Amino acid sequence: SARAGESVEVMHWWTSGGETAAVGKFKEALSVRGVEWKDLAVGGADNQRTLLKTRVGKGSPPDAAQINSDVRAYAANPGNLANLNDVAAKGGWDDALPAPVQRYAKLGGKNYVAVPVNVHRNNVMWISAAGLKKIGASAPPKTWDEFFAMAEKARAAGMIPLAMAEDSWVNFMFMQVAYGTMHTDAFRKAFYDADEAALKGPGMVQAFEVMRKARGYSDRGAATRRWNEATQMVIQGKALAQVNGDWVKGEFTLAGKKPNVDYFCIPVPGSGSGHVFSSDAFMFFRNAKSPSAQVALAETLMDKDAQVAFSLIKGSVPVRMDADVSGFDACARQSYADFVAGNKDGTLAAAPSMLQTPARIAAWRDVVLAFWNDDSMTAQQAANRMLAAARAN
Repeated sequence: SARAGESVEVMHWWTSGGETAAVGKFKEALSVRGVEWKDLAVGGADNQRTLLKTRVGKGSPPDAAQINSDVRAYAANPGNLANLNDVAAKGGWDDALPAPVQRYAKLGGKNYVAVPVNVHRNNVMWISAAGLKKIGASAPPKTWDEFFAMAEKARAAGMIPLAMAEDSWVNFMFMQVAYGTMHTDAFRKAFYDADEAALKGPGMVQAFEVMRKARGYSDRGAATRRWNEATQMVIQGKALAQVNGDWVKGEFTLAGKKPNVDYFCIPVPGSGSGHVFSSDAFMFFRNAKSPSAQVALAETLMDKDAQVAFSLIKGSVPVRMDADVSGFDACARQSYADFVAGNKDGTLAAAPSMLQTPARIAAWRDVVLAFWNDDSMTAQQAANRMLAAARAN
């Protein structure tokens, strides 16, 4: 166990008020074990990634650093990374974590090198309850056809049917649509394995067809809009719906809105109860100075109660499948139930950015945006380009 007075340096990009409060829960739990969490908080994920690269390059990495993509770059040089297998075995991590999460925490290898702490659901559609009432709809849509029928009525009623935001969120939505049109197996084959048939197949083509139709229901202001501004449009009833991850729930909560009363959080049409997730994790670096303090940090981050306390503030849910989520709201409880069930039935899918190279993710994004901005490109042409992009990167 850790000796009193030890500390760990932890690099992360959680700097907003709510995020800082959430991290505080891990700091408290670690201090109970007699170890001090020394913050290296960097505003902006991109800035944090740059600083981390520099520190690792100089041979003075932090004890642990937040990640949610870019993991392969570090896994390529395993000498940098701590091996957490002993902590994991002692803590029963294999039983607590779903297979796709283990794959990520082991970075495709055999050893645990990262500790995942939470799950954000990506494939969520947020819908204004007042908007549904206005168009005479009794329930949120289950399919894209149902949504587009509602979108027609919403537009006639003076609402923007689909609140979109700048380019990175167009690409984000595309991945959620594709998960529904391709179903889990083809989605994994295409975006994890770059499988040829899946990349240019009917499910991919259908995803582009849905996006083309969806674009007709968004507005011109979307190109310069931030994601949270799009959320405000739904909150204010100016827009019927938005597709975005469950981190937007914080905006609804701040505005005093309640799930299933003022708004609905449903899986993106076409995805059934399927769950696409992203997960924040901490990658651990080899450190001769305080391995016992690192062990204490790893155990704290995986602690059931600490994960619950953190996620209640963060808006996510715990990554462990054995947590008590009775204190969470309806959206989070649904996300967690689908997360646990999805691990059992094989429909749980990690966001492609968690397992892919940044270059390939960027190449696919370019195809999606080219299609979004060019009506003359057919859905099949776009799918063929997805394959070409994977081959070139």
